[in-house]
Amino acid sequence: MRSARHVGFTLIELLVVIAIIAILASLLLPALARAKAVAKRIGCINNQRQLATALILYTSDHSDWLPSNGQVDPPSPNRKLWVQGSFYHVNHITNTAYVLDPNYALFGNYIKTHRVYLCPTDKDFFMLGNLRLPRLRSYSMNAYLGWDGAWDNRLSPLYRVFRKHSELGASMPSGTFAFQDVHPGSICWPYFGVQMVTDTFFNFPNSSHSQGGVISFADGHAEYHKWRDPRTIAAKSPDYHRHNEPSPRNEDIFWLRARTSVRR
Repeated sequence: MRSARHVGFTLIELLVVIAIIAILASLLLPALARAKAVAKRIGCINNQRQLATALILYTSDHSDWLPSNGQVDPPSPNRKLWVQGSFYHVNHITNTAYVLDPNYALFGNYIKTHRVYLCPTDKDFFMLGNLRLPRLRSYSMNAYLGWDGAWDNRLSPLYRVFRKHSELGASMPSGTFAFQDVHPGSICWPYFGVQMVTDTFFNFPNSSHSQGGVISFADGHAEYHKWRDPRTIAAKSPDYHRHNEPSPRNEDIFWLRARTSVRR
């Protein structure tokens, strides 16, 4: 009668298997990371397409007038903007009514979930001092579209503020950006400011999509744009809310200007 033999891996065979698994993982993980990054970029593009579509629907419902943009402090139902609230004030950024309630937000009739306002690369929460707060918005609207109320005098008054959607096509051959994915530390009021005269950042664009960001345009399309200047990508500022970060001869500022407004 034959004796039973124990079948199993030797230590060397086990080490070889582990090494093969490690090699496969090293090959697959970067591909998975790239696929995840692409998926987040696509999600951001879809969000901004919805925002651009809401803008077009609004103008269609309101005789070509662009939705109001600017700042209302404190937020008020008596002067609605496309959304309301500032990331500088705690009570503004914890109230979903300022982005979803039609009594405050003009887009409240068109967008019903605050997830549309969040870039997939942004965390759901952020820190303001020692407070952990929910993030309600990642996107801001071009300050030169639909501005209502006293102009922010930190931005140039020499450039045109567009009031109607039909004014945009002939005036801006490169296309007019409507919404910008904003750097998480730099987002503030509902508008995205672009300095048209001085080489400074009023707001930094987001660069979390492989050193680029997503921008939507007034014609309804959204696209990914890769930033070129390291200062744009780093987006460093000791105080983002001073809205004045010098960046001389930054070609990304030039690119934004060509899609923001035209001289009066």
